[in-house]
Amino acid sequence: MNSIGNKHAELITALELAEAKNAMLVAIVDSSYDAIISKDLTGIVTSWNHSAEHIFGYSADEMIGQSIMKLIPDDRKEEEPQILSQLRNGNRIENFETKRVTKSGSLIDVSLTISPVRDLNGKIIGVSKIARDITDKKQQEAQKKDFISLLSHELKTPLTTMHAFIQLALVRSLKNEDKTLSDLLERAKAQTVKMTSMITDFLDLSRIEENRMFINVASFSLNELLDELITESQTVAPAFPIELNCPPLIDVCADRDKIGWVLTNLINNAIKYSKDNSPIKINCKIKGDSVEICVQDKGIGISKDNQKQLFKRFFRVNDTPGNKVNGFGIGLYLVAEIIKLHKSEISVKSELGKGSEFSFTLLLVPQKTIQ
Repeated sequence: MNSIGNKHAELITALELAEAKNAMLVAIVDSSYDAIISKDLTGIVTSWNHSAEHIFGYSADEMIGQSIMKLIPDDRKEEEPQILSQLRNGNRIENFETKRVTKSGSLIDVSLTISPVRDLNGKIIGVSKIARDITDKKQQEAQKKDFISLLSHELKTPLTTMHAFIQLALVRSLKNEDKTLSDLLERAKAQTVKMTSMITDFLDLSRIEENRMFINVASFSLNELLDELITESQTVAPAFPIELNCPPLIDVCADRDKIGWVLTNLINNAIKYSKDNSPIKINCKIKGDSVEICVQDKGIGISKDNQKQLFKRFFRVNDTPGNKVNGFGIGLYLVAEIIKLHKSEISVKSELGKGSEFSFTLLLVPQKTIQ
């Protein structure tokens, strides 16, 4: 009898623990800031938490038993079959940004994370969906883009005029042999060039985010471009020797101006994060129908953690001593995006205290076959 009684008590305890665990899960779902929805494999809603009511405007009674298509705008109806198809194959969908329609008819931006639900045997029996309202975030991003674009355009015109006036004044000061004034005007000119470059970067950032940046692909000599860039760099920063290791007569198919900007950015970064007299190398290597271009320095290097975020918008490396290096954290983001437009990718190899190496590939101009 005692044995039966003990087993009965253990069963009751197990049931109580299961009920407590279930109650805890229900409480977590109901108190979540995000909408948590479950549905079957045909898209019929089977559960609907309080945040789902708040975000979409429908009560649980109005949605449970209804098709999830009720929330999907007409121009996005094809999304649901595609999502269900992936989930039936056991795939999980993370941070899928789209739009959904509320009970009032308003469109909202949402980020969806969707997972298959399995029974004890591993069979997929339904779908769990977490929906986060990101409408405010999207509006803030749009406002920031508009502000950056407007500000950049408004600043560029007076800066161009200022630069022209400084150049005229510089010509006169040189004629009058006023060395002090000439030096001051040269510094002012350098600052206007720097500001113009920053504004151009912001405009390019705005174009990329609005899918308005295009590339003009044509064939050109990579050797000639690299020679020009090295000459410019040595004029501005003579304390940094640049060694070019590149086979002769390399012609590539790319946007010359934008690749020039990419290489200038990489060279400037190599200079910025290195000590005087530290050598910088530019290496080119033919790989099949492409050429790999590598910019290498012996500077401070980049930590593994920072390498993972290096090409993200507005990210700045925090490995610099005292964090005294200026910048907005958009240069390498733009570099990566421009390289993507060329159907390539930029990669980085780096070690703290030993330097960094940035590389990407460009297509070679096809060699003409002699008949």
